[in-house]
Amino acid sequence: MTGVSNRSVLARDLPVMLSAGMVAVHTLDLDRFKEANDRFGHPAGDALLKQVAGRLKALAGPDDLVIRMGGDEFVLVQRAASDAEAMARRIVQSIGTPYEVDGQVIELGASVGVAVAPDDGRTAEALLSRSDKALYRAKQNRGGYVLASELRMADNATASRQAVEGVAA
Repeated sequence: MTGVSNRSVLARDLPVMLSAGMVAVHTLDLDRFKEANDRFGHPAGDALLKQVAGRLKALAGPDDLVIRMGGDEFVLVQRAASDAEAMARRIVQSIGTPYEVDGQVIELGASVGVAVAPDDGRTAEALLSRSDKALYRAKQNRGGYVLASELRMADNATASRQAVEGVAA
């Protein structure tokens, strides 16, 4: 329906992309999609998903991979991951630009979690898990993007603080 690949392609291609070098996994959910779908109907929701997929494909490089996981969840695997944070910013900005469907202007947002190999994981499973955890934090923040490396640093700081407190006790 959206013109992008599905999760089976991700399962097949992400390990191959990982073996070729550094990649960034951007896992994203659409903010306010359910409300738009309920208000304007499923045909409008389908049109929105197609437009979102088109915007993601326009952002993606020729060697990148755009996947619709299902519902309003997408994954963009970026092969040139050196600018992963810049890509996350572009995703949030692009998805946040208003849509027009059947004469109606509809606004969505995006919550994005980003994991970069090899620092955030060396396997497809690890990267998807860490990008999903970062996505969860972005959703808690009510949109925008969160890098898995930020979560790792926060976890390390908490562990260090707890270790110092444990010694002091």
